[in-house]
Amino acid sequence: MAPDGVESREPPACTVVGGGGAAGLAAAWERLRLDVVAPAVVLARVSPPTPAGAEVVHAVVDLLHRHGCDEVSVGVRLTVGDHDRGHRSATLLAVDAGLTGRTGEGRPYAVVDLGDDLVTAPVPETAVLSGHPCSAAWAHAGTRVVVGRAVTDLVDGYAGSLETLLGAALEVAGAEPADVVVDLLAHLPPTLVVVDALAPCVGVDGARLPVPVDTGVLVVATDAVLADTCAAGLLGQDRGASRLVARAVERLGPSRGRLEGRVPTPAQPRGPHPRLRAAAAALAAEPRLERVLRAAVGRDDEGGEQADPVLATLRGLLTPVVAAADDPAGQLALESLLTLTHGVAGSARAWAVAADKDAVDRREVPLGFDPTDWPGEAYDGLPAFLAPFEGLLDGTRPNADGMRWRLVDGATVFEVSREVPAGFDAWVARVDVAAGISLMADYLGGRRVTVPGSADPEATRQAERNLYLPQPNWVAAWGGRAIDVGKIELVERREDEHRLTWRTVVSPNGSATYDDGLLSFRRTGRGTRVTVRGRQLFSLPPAWAGVDLDLWPEVRTPLLEEAYRRFFTTTFDNLEACFEGREFRIGRPPPDPREPLLTRSVELLLAAAKDWVADRTTVHDGGPDGGPAQGPVVDDRGFTHVRGPR
Repeated sequence: MAPDGVESREPPACTVVGGGGAAGLAAAWERLRLDVVAPAVVLARVSPPTPAGAEVVHAVVDLLHRHGCDEVSVGVRLTVGDHDRGHRSATLLAVDAGLTGRTGEGRPYAVVDLGDDLVTAPVPETAVLSGHPCSAAWAHAGTRVVVGRAVTDLVDGYAGSLETLLGAALEVAGAEPADVVVDLLAHLPPTLVVVDALAPCVGVDGARLPVPVDTGVLVVATDAVLADTCAAGLLGQDRGASRLVARAVERLGPSRGRLEGRVPTPAQPRGPHPRLRAAAAALAAEPRLERVLRAAVGRDDEGGEQADPVLATLRGLLTPVVAAADDPAGQLALESLLTLTHGVAGSARAWAVAADKDAVDRREVPLGFDPTDWPGEAYDGLPAFLAPFEGLLDGTRPNADGMRWRLVDGATVFEVSREVPAGFDAWVARVDVAAGISLMADYLGGRRVTVPGSADPEATRQAERNLYLPQPNWVAAWGGRAIDVGKIELVERREDEHRLTWRTVVSPNGSATYDDGLLSFRRTGRGTRVTVRGRQLFSLPPAWAGVDLDLWPEVRTPLLEEAYRRFFTTTFDNLEACFEGREFRIGRPPPDPREPLLTRSVELLLAAAKDWVADRTTVHDGGPDGGPAQGPVVDDRGFTHVRGPR
C-alpha cells in the first residue's frame, strides 16, 4: 500500500467507471496499463434475453486495434441453457445481440463459435478439465478478453464475468461448473474482464426475466473475481452467493489487487431473497433439475425453437410465480414450490443410494489440493504414521464377521481381511493396488495423480481425491452428504506384498474428520490375503447433530458393524470382480450437458408445480389453465409420483 498522499505506482486490478457509457472504457484501459499481444479473442455473453451490449463489445474491439492488436475476433458460445431454450446457433445469437462483424468505428472483426475448433485443454492432471476439450482460439490467443453482463440470478444471486468465461471450454459431464471455471482462471485466464453494468438486469431472476435499471457503470478489471465482486456489490448481493465466485475464492484465494472507483451499492438488494436463492440452489444440486429450472423461467426467446409441450406448460406455470416473487407473499409461494420439488427429488435420491445404486450419477472432480504442499517425508512416512493403529487392535477379538474394531477418540479403528484363492502374482497383475480405493464399494468418482520424487524404486508417491455415497447409506434419507476426501498416499510393491497406505489431508465438504488406512495384498500359501486397516470418523447429517450415538452403544454397535459388514463385503467382491474382469462399479454415467433436456425431469417439476397451483389458484390474477396433475408422473429415475388426497 502506498503511503498517505502518495499515488500508488501499481496499477489497479479493477476500476469502476461511471457516467461515460462505453466511451469510459478508454480511460479505464489507460489506468490498468494493459499490454496486448495478437491474436486477441473477445469472449462475449450473447445469451438472450440479456446479452452484453454490442456497444461495449465494439468499444473493446476498437481499443484492441488502437493499441496495436490488428487480429481481433469475437468469440461466442451456445450454452446448455441457450440450447434448452430452443437456440441452435451461437453465431445467430451474436447477430441478434448486435454483433454483426463491424464496429461503430468501421473496424471489421470475425465472429467465431468457440465450440467449433477444439483442442485438449492445456491443464495439469490435477484439473477437472484434464483430458477434456477447450476452445483452440481461446487457448492460443495472445490476449483474452471476457465481456459479461451484470444480471441477477435465481440460483446464484447474480452473474458477471465468470459465467461468460465458462464458454471457453466445453461442459464436462459430471463436473461442477465452478470447478471448470477455477481451471480456466488458473490455467487459461483472461487478460481483461469487462462487466457491462450500464443497465443491469435485476429482479428475482434478472437473467431470464430482466428488469433493466440505468446505472451507467462499467466494471473493467484484470482480475475476474474482483470484477464479479464489484458486480455483486452493484446488485446488493454477497459475492459468495455465486457458486462460481465462491469456489474461485476458496481454491485460488481472495483477490489481492487494488480497486479504483466507487461501487454504487443499492439501498435494497436487487436480486432474489436469500431464502429463495437457498431453495433454488438446493434444487439445482441435481443437474437435470437445474437445467429444467433455468429453461422454464422466462418468456419465449426470439429466434428460438418452440418449446416442447411439457416444457411450455411448465414455463406457463412457473414464470408467473417467479415474476411475482418480489414481495413477501410471492416469495413464500415460490419458496414453497421449490422446496416441495426438492423434497420429492431428495426422496428419490435417498432411495437410490440405499436401494438402487445404479441410478446414482457418477462424478468428475479436480484433485482439489496441491500435492506439493506436503513434503516427500509426509508421503514416505505414511507406513509409520499408520503403524500405531495396528497396535491399538492388539488383543481385540474379531466379531462374527471377522472384523476387529474399537473406538479411539471417537473414530473407528478397524481391520478386516479376506483370503482369495488366486495366486499372488496373477492377482497383482490384474488388480492394481495403486487404484485400490477406486475399486471399493460405493465409489462415485475422483482423481488420482502420481507425485514424483520417491527414491525407493519399489515405492510410488501419489495423491488422490475420492467421492463415495453417504456412509452409512441410510444417512442419505436424513440429508447425509457424500464422502469427499483428499489423500496423500504411498504405493509399495514388494516381492510378497503390494500395499497402498493413505492419509486424509482435506475433506472439501466436511464429510470426514479421519479416513486413513491401508490396503494390502500379501502372498500366502493358499492364495492372496487382502487386508484393509484404517481409522475413520465421518460426519453425521445436521438432522443427527444433537444425537450422540456413543451414549447408546446398544444402538451404535449393531448399526456400525452392519455398515462395515456391507461395505467391506462389497469391497472384497469388487476386488474379485476386477480380478475376473467383471463389471462392478455402481452408478450410471453422469448426464451429458449437451444431451437434450430430459422430459421426465420436466415432468417431475411440472407435477409439483401443478399440485402447488391447484391449492393456490389465487396467487396470480388469471391463473394458469392447467389443473392439478391427475395421473402418475414418472421421474428420470423411474419413480412414479402419485398425488394423494387432500
